[in-house]
Amino acid sequence: MDDVAAGKKQRTKTGFFAGVFGIVTNILAFAAKIAVGAVSGSVGIAADAFNSLTDALSSVLTIVGFRLSAKPADREHPYGHARYEQITALFIAVIMLAAGLMFAKSSVEKIVRPEAPDFGTMTYIALISAIILKLIQAAVNFRLSKKIDSGALRAAALDSRNDVLITSTVLLSVVVTHLFRVNIDGWAGLAVSLFIVASAASTLKSAISPMLGAPPPEQLVQGIDRIVKSRPEILGYHDLIIHNYGSGANFASLHAEVDSSSDLSSVHEVLDWVERQTEAEFGVVLTIHTDPVKVEGKDKDEKTEV
Repeated sequence: MDDVAAGKKQRTKTGFFAGVFGIVTNILAFAAKIAVGAVSGSVGIAADAFNSLTDALSSVLTIVGFRLSAKPADREHPYGHARYEQITALFIAVIMLAAGLMFAKSSVEKIVRPEAPDFGTMTYIALISAIILKLIQAAVNFRLSKKIDSGALRAAALDSRNDVLITSTVLLSVVVTHLFRVNIDGWAGLAVSLFIVASAASTLKSAISPMLGAPPPEQLVQGIDRIVKSRPEILGYHDLIIHNYGSGANFASLHAEVDSSSDLSSVHEVLDWVERQTEAEFGVVLTIHTDPVKVEGKDKDEKTEV
């Protein structure tokens, strides 16, 4: 239990760091972009700036989500609160979707009634700096998401990577408008908006799927299979069911077939070892139901079909 508690503490600490890092960097990016967007009158830059602001809000939600998910199990929630991370990702996706649709509307208006934006040197500095900042953000979030296997941080990392493409699109539109006097600001804003909407839809799917009961990872199933079959006392098993209640909160059950003439205490020790080994390797709380079977006239080392 000490290892479990230490793991949860480290997970919360990592999530808090990622959230604070995201808040600071996204506010810096928002401030630079909104200032340039206001001066230049570019809807593309304004949309990108608001995207950074929603990312800052998402970072706040990330901190809240990790704090809530670290709460221990109680009477109302006997399987813990780890799904708060998925709920956080869901809120992030809704915010992204609303922002994307709002700026898609503004961009269409700019296309219908174009206004020539005014770009200067600060525009290039702000956008290039934002791209570098987002690249660092994506790298940090990807690394932390792998460290604690977090869907929320993985969503944040993908969002940062998408922001690099978004800001690069806006930068390209600035270059084209500045050099060739072709106003594509509205189209750039629309492209950014649609990218945000598509990213939000993907994040929504990733957040909702596990809550609806997505199948467990094949690697996890194979791992449990390997541990169970490593004990010759277990002749076979069936009805393996794995329930996920959020990252780090997996519960499973199965029926293990054992020789009906075996000593009950010995069987209990074997099954208890399998349960402990499964939790140690995969963090899965496994419960095994014993199915006694007669093995007369049959090689006891032969495994029955799963």
